[in-house]
Amino acid sequence: MKKIILLTAILFVLKITPLHAQVLETEESLPLLLGQVEICGGYEFQASKEGRESALPLSFELGLTRKFTLLVEPVPYTNINPKSGLGATGIGDIEATLFYQLVKERKGMPSISLSAEVKLPTARNSLIGTGKTDITPYFIASKITGKFFTSLNLSYTFLGIPPGVSASNLFNYALGTIYTVSSKNILFAELYGNTSAFGGKDIPEDSLVNKPSIELTGGEVVGSVGYGFFITPELLLSFGISYDNNNAVLFRPGFEWKFGGRGSK
Repeated sequence: MKKIILLTAILFVLKITPLHAQVLETEESLPLLLGQVEICGGYEFQASKEGRESALPLSFELGLTRKFTLLVEPVPYTNINPKSGLGATGIGDIEATLFYQLVKERKGMPSISLSAEVKLPTARNSLIGTGKTDITPYFIASKITGKFFTSLNLSYTFLGIPPGVSASNLFNYALGTIYTVSSKNILFAELYGNTSAFGGKDIPEDSLVNKPSIELTGGEVVGSVGYGFFITPELLLSFGISYDNNNAVLFRPGFEWKFGGRGSK
């Protein structure tokens, strides 16, 4: 009888509570549980008038305490295949981010977190990475409104500038929302972007010896939509499509597996 009551309660919660998932570029303010692990992966394929790119990004997230969460994001494979000029294949940079929740969500008040991201220059090709370390502090706010779970990010990137390149730091923004259709299905959408590393100008022809890194952008605005399906409450499959102001289209199938943890948020 107790098992039946417990199962009924779990199903009730799943039906009325938005299901949070790391399907967005926009970071969420809710920390993982103490000891909880989240593993995400996907395949990214982008096509534009400039050529094609593909990558296999991964992420590993761990709940260190009830307020601190650590996220590590390696990219073991990247392929850049431009229509003209040299291409590149190799590993990408690694990003490590530490999150701290300042405020728990309350009525009329979003959950608020601060974070600091460090990009470690593990990429060995100047088309893939700059070869320098970047540091990005974040402000993150998240709020549940009915079946919507919405997050806002504001951040500022202190760029590691390669020798001989003149570039500015970046202001970044992101707004994303997840809509819980049912206990199995979610829809998501977001808008994110950054200012230009070159003061609104296009990337100079002579940057990085005529091979500018994709890390140094001329300003970007991206819109994205997608769908996710929970195979189990812990395992999510998703598919997203993005379109940016450079007329590039990106397709991203992915997965998220969350397990372990104890206590409550």
